[in-house]
Amino acid sequence: MLRKDYLTRMIEEMTEAVGEMLGLRRQQKNEQALEKLDGVLKRNFRMSEQMLRSLPPEELIQLFRQRGEAVDAESIQLVARMLQENAEIRENMGEEQEVALARIKALHLYLYAALNGGSRELVDYPVRIEEMRTLLERYRLPAAVERLIMLYEEREGHYVQAEDAMYRMLNASPEDDRNALEEGRMFYARLSALEDDKLQTGGLTRAELEEGIEALQD
Repeated sequence: MLRKDYLTRMIEEMTEAVGEMLGLRRQQKNEQALEKLDGVLKRNFRMSEQMLRSLPPEELIQLFRQRGEAVDAESIQLVARMLQENAEIRENMGEEQEVALARIKALHLYLYAALNGGSRELVDYPVRIEEMRTLLERYRLPAAVERLIMLYEEREGHYVQAEDAMYRMLNASPEDDRNALEEGRMFYARLSALEDDKLQTGGLTRAELEEGIEALQD
């Protein structure tokens, strides 16, 4: 109950802050918007806006890792939301590279949280993930992000999309990356265990699956 109350208060504060930042962006008061974002981060997560931008997603996730290796998925989702807002402010400032980096990192965190117990109601992560993917369509995503997309689409039952992400993961990985190849093999092994009708619901036939397995072996 205490945790729920804490999250409710945090979300209310962030919702209000995002509205204020939107107003500042519209007035081209981007530095003030960044200061507002910095204050929200420091109060709720003990990190600065500069820290949010500079830390890689894996290190941000580690900040929210609890005892027993569990992660605070709700906080990761909210940090992703702040990264998304950071990207909007940076876009207003014409900083294209910073915008892309922030959105890729936000997508990474949204996906990771979704796969590790994140709440759909908290930030509506299916919508947020789709927003980030649409905005990043012209970018080649890191292999780690494509791997998360593969796992996410598989979990959602979108097997064709998961397969596409798997191949993008392989293409984004070094040629001698055995871990990436093993991820692909494990993905196909999981799909092979499914019933034909479930595969077809996800957009794959048994014959197409077998073709994919053979292509990966080659």
